[in-house]
Amino acid sequence: MTTARGLFISSALFTGVLAIAYWIVAHEPAGTMMLGFMTAALSTVAIYMFFAERDADLYADRPDATMREAAGEHVGTFVTYSPAPFWIGLALSGLVLGLVVAPAAAGLGIVALLFLGGLLIVRSR
Repeated sequence: MTTARGLFISSALFTGVLAIAYWIVAHEPAGTMMLGFMTAALSTVAIYMFFAERDADLYADRPDATMREAAGEHVGTFVTYSPAPFWIGLALSGLVLGLVVAPAAAGLGIVALLFLGGLLIVRSR
C-alpha cells in the first residue's frame, strides 16, 4: 500500500498547491473550492489507506516481486452491503449545502463526515 498511498499523498499536495496558486492568480472562489475539495478527497483516501490498510502486503510494494507472484493476489475484504455510502453522501450534501446556506449545517456535515469516516475505517478492519 505504500506505493498507492504515496501516489495519493503527492496528488493531494499537488492539488493543494494548485488551489493556493489558483486563488492567488485568479481570485475565483468556485474553482478554488473545487480544487480544495479534490485535495480533501485525495487526503481522505490516503488517511484511510494509512489506518485501515496498514498491514496490506501488495505486489506493487515489493521491488523483487515477479508477475507470477501477482496472480491471484488477495487485495482485501470488501463489504458488499453497507449503508455507509448513502449516509456519507448525505453528510457531504449537508456540508456543501451548509457552505452555501448556513455555516451551522456545514459544521454538522463535517462532524457527520468525521464520524462516518471513522466508522467506515473501524468496520473495514
